[in-house]
Amino acid sequence: MIIAVLLGTTAALADDAPMERRSGGLIRAALEYPGQVSFTFGTIVTSMPADYDCTTVCPYRGATVQGTVGWGAGKLAIGYGSLVGETGAAKWLLKRVYLGYGLRMALLRTWGSSNLDPHGVTFWGGEAAFTITQFSITAGAYRPVDPGADPRSWRLFGGVGWGF
Repeated sequence: MIIAVLLGTTAALADDAPMERRSGGLIRAALEYPGQVSFTFGTIVTSMPADYDCTTVCPYRGATVQGTVGWGAGKLAIGYGSLVGETGAAKWLLKRVYLGYGLRMALLRTWGSSNLDPHGVTFWGGEAAFTITQFSITAGAYRPVDPGADPRSWRLFGGVGWGF
């Protein structure tokens, strides 16, 4: 059933079930490069039947906005996500993401304990994320945007964590 939801098939709904726009909070703790230990908070905006009670499993598909702060870098990302999760008693924050993927564009800035040389570089790029039973993997390709930086010098960044 969960796989069918992710593949875009929908469960049978009553013909008169009104749709409503909803958002869900996203959190993630991770070990990433170059961010090192990092924490992400964001939201996903979707449209679903008004009678869905997401304290149990619900499908979320839509736009995502996420911000990450880490010891070595910070990141702001916008994109698309598709996931199956539940809020539990929280009502808005998705406490459990069972299966999901995301594609996003991001702006990343190194700082603090980053070991990238030179220090304090801004990058832009794209990344993909995959989560299964809360365990998440991200990978992306980024290039520097600072003046004087070689525009052909792409870097691969990624991480593993808990959450979406």
